[in-house]
Amino acid sequence: MNTSLFKKRYTVGTLEYSFWQMMNIFFWMLWGSIALTSLGQTFGASTKFLYRANGLSDTFLAVVTGTIFGMINVVMNPVLSTMSDRHRGRLGRRVPYILYTALPTAFFLAAMPFYPYLIRLLPETILGFSTVSLVFGAGSILYWFFYLYVAILYFYLIPDVIPAELMGRFYGLFRVSGVIFGTAFSWWVYKYVQDFPQYIYPACAVFYLLTIGGMCYFVREGGYPPPENSGSKLPWYKKLVATVKQYISDCYGHKYYLVFYITGVAYGVHGCINMFMDFFYLEGCGLTMAELGKLGAILGVVGMISCFCAGFVTDKLGAFATSIISLLLLALSYFSCGIFIHGYTSALILRIPQSVFGCIYAVAAGRILVEVYPRSKFGMMASGSNLLTSLVAALINIPFGLFSDFMRNSTPETTLMIGKYDLMPLLKGYRFTNYYAGFCILVSMLLLTYFYFHYQRKRVGNAFDE
Repeated sequence: MNTSLFKKRYTVGTLEYSFWQMMNIFFWMLWGSIALTSLGQTFGASTKFLYRANGLSDTFLAVVTGTIFGMINVVMNPVLSTMSDRHRGRLGRRVPYILYTALPTAFFLAAMPFYPYLIRLLPETILGFSTVSLVFGAGSILYWFFYLYVAILYFYLIPDVIPAELMGRFYGLFRVSGVIFGTAFSWWVYKYVQDFPQYIYPACAVFYLLTIGGMCYFVREGGYPPPENSGSKLPWYKKLVATVKQYISDCYGHKYYLVFYITGVAYGVHGCINMFMDFFYLEGCGLTMAELGKLGAILGVVGMISCFCAGFVTDKLGAFATSIISLLLLALSYFSCGIFIHGYTSALILRIPQSVFGCIYAVAAGRILVEVYPRSKFGMMASGSNLLTSLVAALINIPFGLFSDFMRNSTPETTLMIGKYDLMPLLKGYRFTNYYAGFCILVSMLLLTYFYFHYQRKRVGNAFDE
């Protein structure tokens, strides 16, 4: 038995772990990832059906969950990242924000399916707007506001408590844990999300409170040096202006980071179609809710194995090489799905490699972040990319929602002519979602390749060494 493994010490910042302490941190951080995944799975899978059941359109879905959510993210991401980077407290700099917003996050999630009871007590319109749209829109926005605290700061907590030498393996296990939950959700729960949201949303809210509470209790952050300009005597408004200027300069004043951000934007906006992808399989390919749930469960098992292996592959081959190859294969996979998927069997055959490539990239991309962003300003620098991605996605979602409603309401006689060619047979039934995603991912791959050869290879050292 190799006893040296158990004697090894792991360090990150001022933290130092024994082997068993490291396993404990992994355990509770992974429970945190499951808590985060539970929110994403429940809200993402159920809300589009909840909106439709209450007469809301695809445009409403795109505007609220795409454009408005994106704009909130644009504002909150730099604020939360910078605030947490500079915060010094008994519980650390990330954990307090996650812990203190857990209850309102759970409350507004649990409330989602019960808004129709409130709507019955109100007039049909308020200030000229549909009451249904106002109530569901406001409720969704309140949930999203508090959800962003964990959605943003959990990822910034990772490099604060996980040693750099284990980062690839942690991201692999992070994806595995998420996939395990997603698989269970798809197999046992998904078929009920359309008909029984009044049970699913509250159950997820309770689960989230228990799991994220456990993570916040058992994961302890280390000490941090005082933030820059912490002793400044300037008035608050001058500090605010100085902070904004510094943020813009740090995030967007260096071509190295700006080019890297653009690669993230190209990949990130491919997710604008995620809200409509289930409609592609249900309405475009004729799958049932049960079949779609089983498909998700099978792909979850494939993803779990892929994520576990991807952590070791990424640590061995390097994050950039792994990412570039997986992005190329993922783009080709989306194009193939748009052309060839017409039923459950073809969906299963073509989605398996897509799941593999997507999981490998997800793990490698997590490792890339800690190689590019400096640890001292990790949250702020990462938020620069998220801000740009959210802003572009918010702008894209409005025309995307309108186009989706156009395709949804089309008749057999509807045409979409480009010159002499009618594109409707290729795009009908939400099939266009696959082509859009494939194009965005292909662009991201080309940009990441350019960034690696023209910038990253010339850099001395890694960000986690800074």
